[in-house]
Amino acid sequence: MKGISKFLSGEHGAITVDWVVLTAALVGLGLVTVFNLTGGVQHVDTETGNALRGIEVYSANQEQASESD
Repeated sequence: MKGISKFLSGEHGAITVDWVVLTAALVGLGLVTVFNLTGGVQHVDTETGNALRGIEVYSANQEQASESD
């Protein structure tokens, strides 16, 4: 019985529990941040894709080929 009482009153694992709780809180805040930013980033991605889709890119090789024809 004395061993159980000593185990229950011991504080050796308290620091580990604190670190687990703090780590879980940080992971939770990170996930909330990612989910909040996802919508805005997708909108910017879509708008950028639409803007770039209408641009034609010419290289120097294409210009030289059309001049020699």
